[in-house]
Amino acid sequence: MKIAVSCGDLNGIGLETLIKGLPEIYNELDSNTSITLFSNLNLIKDYCDLIGLDYKITDDKFSYLDYKLKIENTTSYFNIDLGKTDAKAGQVAFESLQYATQRMIDGEFDALVTLPISKEAMHLAGFSFPGHTEYLAEVDKKENPLMILFNDKIKVALATIHIPISKVPSSISIQKLNELIFKFQNSLSVDFGLENPKIAVLGLNPHAGENGDIGNEEIEIINKSIIELQSNEILVEGTFPADGFFGQHLYSKYDGVFAMYHDQGLIPMKMLSVNGGVNFSAGLSFVRTSPDHGTAFAIAGKNLANPKSTLQSIIWAEKIVNFRKNR
Repeated sequence: MKIAVSCGDLNGIGLETLIKGLPEIYNELDSNTSITLFSNLNLIKDYCDLIGLDYKITDDKFSYLDYKLKIENTTSYFNIDLGKTDAKAGQVAFESLQYATQRMIDGEFDALVTLPISKEAMHLAGFSFPGHTEYLAEVDKKENPLMILFNDKIKVALATIHIPISKVPSSISIQKLNELIFKFQNSLSVDFGLENPKIAVLGLNPHAGENGDIGNEEIEIINKSIIELQSNEILVEGTFPADGFFGQHLYSKYDGVFAMYHDQGLIPMKMLSVNGGVNFSAGLSFVRTSPDHGTAFAIAGKNLANPKSTLQSIIWAEKIVNFRKNR
């Protein structure tokens, strides 16, 4: 199996987590699985020198403690300034993402892992998408991609992704929820190997609307979607008030949790992750995962980055490819 990795923002911790995680990554992967990093070779050297990582480079191979990465050399270069937002860093990250994604779509790789980007730096470089997920869906010509974030305790999917919370109510509809929850159910089955997965659906409003006293979205949209899905033999239950659902650990009774907006689902998921969460883009024609954290500029270059989330992203990229092949 061949896994492509985009370099992310080199002013952040992404590359550090990949390199530091290599020993454990290769101990977990199948012996025939290889990893290819899309990045400027000189930038990799600069990065390792700045944070004090011991490395060797021979031709297009990078090695750290005898664990190797193949490098697909990209062209853009800048002077790394750890912890800083920089349009040139955004350009390097964008170029890496473009090259890796195209090679993925061309069938040269089995999975894509994207290291963290600074959305601000990417936008300064001309990147016009809210984040990775929306860009990949556009390139792959897929509508309504589904963001699933997970760890060994919980899998959370989102009805809306990177939009202001003021726009969330107008962004959900019965049709959209039906489509996304069906995608979630299908992904839990196909990508995670779960038979007859059971999904919990959270409400939008406090107390799930209190029967219309604190908002009508549950009555007019979410509950109706659940009834339609149940009539199509999808194992879905709700609508649950989010605070009580997580406070009483009800998530442990379900294979997946469907949240209405970003922070509603991701705050509890990340609190349960202990640095090991994974972001997966369901609904694409290819497998894409990423760490569940960002660039962490505050600790960039301080040798404090925990590689666990990047490690799990790569391990799960391999697992999901294998689940799909074995269906």
